[in-house]
Amino acid sequence: MRSHLLVLAFCSSTFAGELIHEDFTAAGLPKGWTTGGRANSWTVVEGALQGVCAKDDDHGPAVFAPLTGRDLAVSCKVKLDEKGNCLMLIDGESAFGGSAHLLRVSIYGNTLALAQDRGTPESHIQQGKLRAALAKEGKKVPPPTVEQLADPQFYRTERLASVPLQAQPGTWIKLDVSLKGNEVTVVVNDTQKLSAQGTVFDVAKSRLVFLIGQGKKLQIDDVRVITP
Repeated sequence: MRSHLLVLAFCSSTFAGELIHEDFTAAGLPKGWTTGGRANSWTVVEGALQGVCAKDDDHGPAVFAPLTGRDLAVSCKVKLDEKGNCLMLIDGESAFGGSAHLLRVSIYGNTLALAQDRGTPESHIQQGKLRAALAKEGKKVPPPTVEQLADPQFYRTERLASVPLQAQPGTWIKLDVSLKGNEVTVVVNDTQKLSAQGTVFDVAKSRLVFLIGQGKKLQIDDVRVITP
């Protein structure tokens, strides 16, 4: 029985309601998948998608799979390195204009967390430019002020829920994520459950994203997305 990892892709044999069904049996990236970040960061290795982030990358490489639909069920298997770092995002039509990250499902070390992004694309771009400018000076962006957080246009990531992860880095972790309206639930290894209520999820979805943290490695397999 081969090892399992995590990522999403289109498959010509999908049935009605199934948007993505990918087990990475082919040598390259699935049709429709694209990557961002340092070249050659993502490869298919022994039937799974593997991503590696260089230690000098301040923003890890990402892989993108196009999506459609509104309510979704996403399942996959992931294997993280010894430090554990994985971020899965679902993008879609932002209530603040344009397309943006909506949902974040993250594993950082021994923590599982759910978060949402809010704010305008313009604010997101401005913050990115500020971050890049400060990075050249060896500085980091200061925490947002009370006034900024009171402005609904200000782009921010809001943590909705988190728990200690009942799984160890270096082992295969099965994730089942359900998005229905503004409700999100993730189940880990069929046993641990985390739910949250968001405010931005009940919109048309556009893509699935996996992102690796700085200096980390991530393996992905058996990715499936259906519309319930």
